[in-house]
Amino acid sequence: MNYIPEPVPAKSAIEISAYYYPGTEQMAEWNQVEQTLPGIKPLLGWYDESDPEVIDWQIKWAVEHGISSFCVDWYWNKGSRRLEHWIKNFYKARFRNFLKWYIMWANHNEVGAHSEEDQIRVTRFWIANYFRTPEYYTIDGHPVVVIWSLQTLDRDFRMEAEKRGELLAEGEGVKRAIALSNQEMRKAGLPDIHFILMYQGGDYVPEKLEAARNAGFKEMVNYNMVTPTWAYMKKKLGITEIPRCADADHFTAASAAWWCSTASIEKEFAVIPTIATGWDDRMRSFDYGHSFLKRTPEKFRELCLACKDFCEKNGRQRIMIGPVNEWQEGSYIEPNEEYGFAMYNVLRDVFCSEPENGFPPDLRPEDVGRGPYDYPPMEYSEKFAWDFSTAVVDWYRQPFGTAYLQIVDNALHFFRNGGDHAAMRLRHRGFRAEEYSNFKVMMKVTPPAGVELQYNDAQKVRLYFGTTERSLFTGEMFIRRECAVAVPAISDGEWHEYSLDLSSNPLWKGCVNELWFDPPQIHSTYIDIRWMKLIRRQNTAHLDL
Repeated sequence: MNYIPEPVPAKSAIEISAYYYPGTEQMAEWNQVEQTLPGIKPLLGWYDESDPEVIDWQIKWAVEHGISSFCVDWYWNKGSRRLEHWIKNFYKARFRNFLKWYIMWANHNEVGAHSEEDQIRVTRFWIANYFRTPEYYTIDGHPVVVIWSLQTLDRDFRMEAEKRGELLAEGEGVKRAIALSNQEMRKAGLPDIHFILMYQGGDYVPEKLEAARNAGFKEMVNYNMVTPTWAYMKKKLGITEIPRCADADHFTAASAAWWCSTASIEKEFAVIPTIATGWDDRMRSFDYGHSFLKRTPEKFRELCLACKDFCEKNGRQRIMIGPVNEWQEGSYIEPNEEYGFAMYNVLRDVFCSEPENGFPPDLRPEDVGRGPYDYPPMEYSEKFAWDFSTAVVDWYRQPFGTAYLQIVDNALHFFRNGGDHAAMRLRHRGFRAEEYSNFKVMMKVTPPAGVELQYNDAQKVRLYFGTTERSLFTGEMFIRRECAVAVPAISDGEWHEYSLDLSSNPLWKGCVNELWFDPPQIHSTYIDIRWMKLIRRQNTAHLDL
């Protein structure tokens, strides 16, 4: 059988890069999208993101529509890495020489996690694994690394210096981190890293740019234009609260205003224009999600045309496309059942010059007898007790509530991202709620060092439940808060047994088919779980593990 036809890259006078979020490492991540927004299913199916052939399709589609590089979300926390599956298998893809890639270090780390030693380690890892490969993206020969948070790096380096009796001024910590990386680069005979900082916040603040420049960053960029758009709407519409639903029209006006606010910045240190690809986080939100609706190819064309006009008037040669595939946040333009290739075609038609023989056809896997690439269907649990001494069983991490999930010292161990997102999720084949009265868990909650906790509603242990009669997701996709039981958490780094009285909630009835477990919503907290179990109503005896 013939393989995928070789890519025919489209040519653009403006260099187009795009964020790639490697967030679907298992069917459990897709399952939540399928459960809430099945109409946006990718044309590759609920695909195995680590399949090199899937990556070849992604490369082909990207470069044939003008995208020449992916800026890939990348995670490092004290040497631990996660969501590496796409990058590892990118190097096995046949078409990898057609697309460059580079790191967007999402340093969402707990307080004090990073150090000078760790900065040296991470740089050496980049050198040994990425920077010398021909597929890695460079600017003027310098490997490019985008960093999510200046504040996180600066905080940890200043804390470490203070422990040695050295007081660093604000901004000097991150400056030292960048200098250490470049020192390692020179030792390896490589040019300095071209560091780009992710802009954080809504309104444009010139002082943030100056702080980045002083630290050693070369440019700035936005991840998505959602926060600047909300800030723009507040000012222009006179609203005080962000609306849950807004029209995607706002992206164009807000983005143009943002780009223009940076137009006077000298070219040696610019804010790279970012084109938003949408936003809809209701599928993972507890009655607070926000979305930009009526996102159409026509509106995306208006946005792209506005960006092209800005670039031509201000001499900008590079742009960033918001995530092409962050399905869980409604930020995607990768070909899908909702719009087919329409979003990609807009990008190509606006920015690329059409060859005499026309653009290559938009092929789907079935057009050439390839695929399918779907993960196996998600397995639903039949258990009522879970022992985590040797393996992760049945429970899956929630992409925005849990990180670094693994077995450590005969317990399930993970890093709590915080925020209003449950940590773990289980789909069940179904059982009668009336047969079970309690949910018990043996758990240890270790908060970040040096953080004084004050009791609030976030410091609770919760179990959310969904039934065939009352799904966890409402018609608007928000998670039903009322379908839950909770008890106060003890965040002292010690083991405690918690018992949640399921029968106390009048909605605990019918056929239960879904459970979401949520430890305290304290950012940068470590959670350890030895076991969980449902307790039968008739005798409340523990089930055998």
